[in-house]
Amino acid sequence: MALIELSINNFAVIKAAEVEFNAGFTVVSGETGAGKSIILDALNLVLGARAESALVRHGEQTSEINATFDASSLYHVQTWLKDRDLSNPDANNTVLIRRVVKENGPTKCYINDTPTTLSSLKELGILLVDIHGQHEHQSLLRKGTHRTIIDERANTTQAVSQIALLAKNIQQIQEELETLTQTASDNKDHLDLLDFQLNELVEAQLIENEFDALQQEYDILSNADELKAKIEIALEVLFDRDDNNVSSALGSQIVKLEKIKSLDSNVASAHDLIASALAQVDEAQVELNKALRHVDGDPERLADVEARRDLLINLARKHRCSENELLARQKKLQLEYDELIDGDAKPERLKQQLDSLLKDYQSQADDLTEKRSVAAKALADEISTQMQDLGMQGGRFEVQISQRADDKPHVTQYGQDEIEFLVSTNTGMPLKPLNKTASGGELSRISLAIQVIASQSSSTPTLIFDEVDVGVGGGIAQIVGERLRKLGQNAQVICITHLPQVAALGAQHVLVEKHTESGQTSTSLTILDHDQRINELARMLGGIEITENTLIHAREMLSNATASAA
Repeated sequence: MALIELSINNFAVIKAAEVEFNAGFTVVSGETGAGKSIILDALNLVLGARAESALVRHGEQTSEINATFDASSLYHVQTWLKDRDLSNPDANNTVLIRRVVKENGPTKCYINDTPTTLSSLKELGILLVDIHGQHEHQSLLRKGTHRTIIDERANTTQAVSQIALLAKNIQQIQEELETLTQTASDNKDHLDLLDFQLNELVEAQLIENEFDALQQEYDILSNADELKAKIEIALEVLFDRDDNNVSSALGSQIVKLEKIKSLDSNVASAHDLIASALAQVDEAQVELNKALRHVDGDPERLADVEARRDLLINLARKHRCSENELLARQKKLQLEYDELIDGDAKPERLKQQLDSLLKDYQSQADDLTEKRSVAAKALADEISTQMQDLGMQGGRFEVQISQRADDKPHVTQYGQDEIEFLVSTNTGMPLKPLNKTASGGELSRISLAIQVIASQSSSTPTLIFDEVDVGVGGGIAQIVGERLRKLGQNAQVICITHLPQVAALGAQHVLVEKHTESGQTSTSLTILDHDQRINELARMLGGIEITENTLIHAREMLSNATASAA
């Protein structure tokens, strides 16, 4: 067993209710409107369902729901808890889940008294409880549900995940190929432009920072005559005149001041400054002579420099950058050109990759189809057998698995199979889709057969059925109860029911009752003893007025159920 105890406080119309569940088959009954569905809502909430402040009982601020589970034999649950540091070593492998809902404020989730997230609560809930709702048979009208049932039966969840990943990759490559095809013409025009621009830059044989050097040389060559004349004048005035040149004058004064600098510190300072000036004047002479030697009025060289300079200026204008950025521009254009050239070859590479993925997809999809077919045949045989016992003698159930009739693989995240449930509810009637054949009652019974069969192989320890017996009665109800009780031999089964034939077969019976006291309505949960069960079965059989005959019938039903279980 898994669910040990459920405690509900200030939830909807429930003030305070607590019930301990046994292993095996437990039935829950009560009058219409007593609150049977509220119990299921509370359990759903503690297992991670969405919470609303309206669920808090009127007049209260907080609602709290606690569920205790036995995980001593659930090693996958123990591993899940351990991996998330949520184990409670002092609790003998029991798991306490607590959900607190506030009228004003966020809800809180706890696992073993440790705060946790709602997503973690949902993950753990899936491992502990599987709930089959009373309207679940309606989902059987959807083909997606058919595929899900077959995949669960075939244990192909991992295979479907791999198929989905392959399908996603195939779709991405197909979209990329389509985009490349649409832009191929534009790419060609752009490639031609890039080729022209690159050739122009490559032919220029660009050099890093060349323009600055060219500009300097151009300035010198274009002003050579003026430079030479002014340099020569400066040399003459400063150094070459015999009677009055700066160098000789400075040297003469240095000699004179040398003799008297010891007499006055100011003179000494002036002497040193003039000596320094003479040194700098001498260095200036050297630099002017160098400059004079470099000044060349070669008109041919000027023409070459001017032509090269104009070329770089024109290229910079075309490419909308500075002359010193031309080399970087060339590298950028080259990278773009290479990418487009590579893009021309990319479609072929993508096609090869797509062919490989499609081949892999087809192989995995074929394998998935085979596994589904085997599972579908076994499920169809079992459900057909169940249909005979559930009042549809001569009825047949079949799972049709088909693929599209074309040469190309049908790529979807679920594989290539179209899966549909077909049924014939009477002898000699042809098989037709489930939504075109079965009545409401028949659909409910087929749903129950599928749920019971699927649950037999379920690893979930607690299975809850919420009035899945709706639409059946009499002897069929007896069979439904027997199926659920048999299922309770391998799992903990809790069934909310309105049928006495089902309720009589439970190993444990919980009654849901509504009470009104001091103007306040509340719901209670009570585990019935033998005599109380007889009274509840009599109520379910006879309605408001319970006669002695009804009580006798109830005692007989409970006695027969007890005897058959022994």
